[in-house]
Amino acid sequence: MKILFYNGSLRMGGAEKILVEVLNGLNKNNKDVDLLISDNVKNENFFEKDLPKEVKLNYLISSDLIEKTKFYKSKKKNIFYKLMYNYYMKKEQDEKTENLKKFLKEKEYDVVVDFDMGLSKNIDLVNGRKKIAWIHSPIDSWYKKPDKIKRLGERLKKYDILVTICDDMKERTEKLYPFLKEKLVRIYNPFDIEKIERLSEELLEIKEDKIGLLKEKYIISVGRLDNYSKDYYTLLKGFKNIKSKGMKEKLYILGEGEERPLIEGWIRELELEKEVVLLGKYKNPYPWIKNAKAFAHSSRFEGLPTVLIESLICGVPVISSDCPTGPREILKDGEVGILYKVGDSKGLESGLLDILNNDKLYQKYVKLSLDRAKDFCKESSLKEIEGILNGYKG
Repeated sequence: MKILFYNGSLRMGGAEKILVEVLNGLNKNNKDVDLLISDNVKNENFFEKDLPKEVKLNYLISSDLIEKTKFYKSKKKNIFYKLMYNYYMKKEQDEKTENLKKFLKEKEYDVVVDFDMGLSKNIDLVNGRKKIAWIHSPIDSWYKKPDKIKRLGERLKKYDILVTICDDMKERTEKLYPFLKEKLVRIYNPFDIEKIERLSEELLEIKEDKIGLLKEKYIISVGRLDNYSKDYYTLLKGFKNIKSKGMKEKLYILGEGEERPLIEGWIRELELEKEVVLLGKYKNPYPWIKNAKAFAHSSRFEGLPTVLIESLICGVPVISSDCPTGPREILKDGEVGILYKVGDSKGLESGLLDILNNDKLYQKYVKLSLDRAKDFCKESSLKEIEGILNGYKG
C-alpha cells in the first residue's frame, strides 16, 4: 500500500507530535510511506529525528526562503517591509505549488493523508484513490469570515474521510457542513502512556542551572506564546489573584512564540517578575508537568488539547477553560478536573485555590486523572487509524 502523509512542518507542536506518534505506530509491513512537509525550517524541525527510518521525507519550501519571509514579517509595521513580506509569502506559495507538482509527477497513492489540511488548496494535484483530512481544531474558531468557511467546505468535499479528534469537534463540523456528515469520523489522538511515564523521569534536556526549578512548588502551563488562542492574560490575572491570597506556588509557562515580549510586559505590569518563569521550549515537557502541583489551561479555543491528556497521564490535576473543543470532553464534564468559563480569571483563581488548599480533593483528582488517561492509550486509536487506511471507517 502506497501512502502519502502531508503536514506543514515538523516544528515542536501538538499536531506534529501526534503525527510522529501515528507514523511510528503504524504497521509498516505492508506499507510504503512518503512524508511531505511544507516548511524546511532548519534547526526547528524538532521531530525529524524521531521519524521511523522506513518513512521517506521530503520538504517543499526551502529554509532560505522561509528565513527571508520571517525577517520581513518581524518588521512589517513598516510599509516597505510589509510589501516585501507579502511578496515573499507569495513566493513561498509558488515554490510550494511548483515543488509539489514536481514531487507528485507520475506518482499514484492508494491513500493520501492531509494531516493538517494544508493540501486542501492543491488537493486536485494529488493522485490518490482515497483522500483523508485531519481536523485538529474547530474550523469556525480559526476561520471567522463566512466566505472562507464556505470555500473550505467546498474543498473538503474532495476528501473521502474527514477525521475529527473529539466528539464535540465532530458535532461542530457537522453543524457547519451538514453535507459532510457521512464523511466525518472521530478518532482520538494516540498517546504512548508508557513512553510519557518514562520520559517524565528523564532530566537529560534540563540544564544544571534549571534543575532547581523542578524542586520548587509550582503550577504549570504549556503552550505556544500566542495570546489570541491561549489567553495568557487571563492566566496571569488568575495567578496574581491566588498570590494575593498567600499561595506559595510559582507559575511556570513552558513554550515559545512571537508574543513573548507582550507576555513579559504583562508579567512586569502585574509585578510577577519573581513569581512567573517563562521556561522556553522543551522537546520533553513531561518532567516539568510531572513535578507540578497543578496544570492551568486558559485557551480560548482548542482541538483536543494534547497537554491536558499528557497532564492526566502524569497524574497532575487540571484546571482548564471550558473552551471549544476538547477540555469538557477530556475532563468528562468537570468530573475529572475543574472547568471554568473562558476569560474568567476569577473562575481560574477559584479552581486553583480549591485544588491547592484541599489535600483530599487534590488526591481525588490525581486518581481520577490517572484513570481517565487510560482512555487515550495509543492501541485503540492506532487500530482505528489502520482501519480507515485499509478501507473502512472506524
